[in-house]
Amino acid sequence: MKKKIVKLGWIGSGFVGQVAHLNSFCSLKNVEIVGLAELRPKLGKIACEKFRIPQFYENYEDLLYENKIDAVVTIVNRKHTASLAEKILKKGFNLFTEKPMAATYLQGKKLYNIAKRKKCTYTVGNMRIHDEGLQLGKYYFDKFLSNKKLGKIIYFRAFCFAGGDYCNVDGYSSTNESRPDNQLLPIAPNWVPKKQQKDFEKFLNYFIHDINFIQYFFKKPQNIKSVNFKKNAGNIIFDYKDFYGNFEFGYIDQNKWIEGLEIYFEKGKISIELPPAFLKNQTAKVKIYEENSQFENVSPKTDFSWSFKRQAKSFVETISKGKTNLVSAKKSLEDLQLIEKIWKKVV
Repeated sequence: MKKKIVKLGWIGSGFVGQVAHLNSFCSLKNVEIVGLAELRPKLGKIACEKFRIPQFYENYEDLLYENKIDAVVTIVNRKHTASLAEKILKKGFNLFTEKPMAATYLQGKKLYNIAKRKKCTYTVGNMRIHDEGLQLGKYYFDKFLSNKKLGKIIYFRAFCFAGGDYCNVDGYSSTNESRPDNQLLPIAPNWVPKKQQKDFEKFLNYFIHDINFIQYFFKKPQNIKSVNFKKNAGNIIFDYKDFYGNFEFGYIDQNKWIEGLEIYFEKGKISIELPPAFLKNQTAKVKIYEENSQFENVSPKTDFSWSFKRQAKSFVETISKGKTNLVSAKKSLEDLQLIEKIWKKVV
């Protein structure tokens, strides 16, 4: 049976748009990108030629008006994401955007409500959750919760120390055109003091992935026990009634990226070590320790895969087969809500 071709309209062709998203979506056999809109004409035309996209548009509205498309992929400056998403959703198009979906919970809630009213599929690019190794870790986590082989959860430690994660990735074209960088909407909630708003924006952009996979594993915490925050590092203690969880974070001036999750049970442990985001075809490494096992550690293996490409495939399947997506707008809105709860303790 021949696969249905999913027709996409594309907006934005910057660095991440090219190396992570266009590269991934164009590798899928059942995807056709019918046109690309970009405010930088030279760059947009180069991207069209490079990725064999038939039509270039300087105005995204012309792209949407002139083509019959199944969904829109919008990879633009995060300052513009929510504003553009609102316009596209109001027109009734299914939509994929980069993370975060918006700069504030109120902005995100507005987008979610529009998508719900228009009955649009709206997905946000938290690609970490599509990592095959992370999903394997979740499989074993659920298994041990069910069979109680490792006893109860007593603690978890999530961590992200953000340095360089581009990994000398290639395949990017650039021009001397200025990158659109004007601010269209507030970058933080109005209750965040002005001097801390850029810190809020930075935390949101860097660590939304971690909040997303923490809630993927453990759902919503009962309470935020404490938040310790300095300019370049900090930690958050989540209260889950029967156990605590700790998220440690920091910004490091190193050409490396340190991120992962450790889950401690009464009789064992699951460790998940995530690779840098732009390291292609490397998945998270999973290690399992069981107290009564003859082996001290077991390391289940995954195939070579890349979370960006798996994310693209998942979105296309959501559109073509009506599957539930792991990073729906609803889930992303819950992540925004939790981040704002954290920051209410910071300020």
